[in-house]
Amino acid sequence: MERFRSRLFLLRWLLFIVWGVLVLWLSLMSDPPAIDDDLLGWDKFEHGAAYSLLTILAGWAFCNFRLSAKLRWSMAASVAVGIGALLEVLQGSFTRTRTAEWGDLLADAIGAGIILLLAIVLEKKFGAANRG
Repeated sequence: MERFRSRLFLLRWLLFIVWGVLVLWLSLMSDPPAIDDDLLGWDKFEHGAAYSLLTILAGWAFCNFRLSAKLRWSMAASVAVGIGALLEVLQGSFTRTRTAEWGDLLADAIGAGIILLLAIVLEKKFGAANRG
């Protein structure tokens, strides 16, 4: 059982890190791939979706921390938004083809906030958000 837990712990962190690196790469590359779809090609929707998933993976990775579900998911959302803010600064400072946008950071925060609120509601209703 302990071996399973340690593998699950590593899997959680690996998924969080891999997704974070992918978001970093996509955020800083000069010509990121675009989806040819009116809804999914919308930049702010993509930001919200990417940072929603980053928040989910961070919250899942933080499961081994002895924290309340509310604090754990608040930390996950804060980390995701912090990464988004850092990437906006990097886009504005270190790339020639990308610009920092407050709207992108707002979309990141909305995506992370939706997951935070959902996790809190699920925890209150089912006690499910604190389980790994």
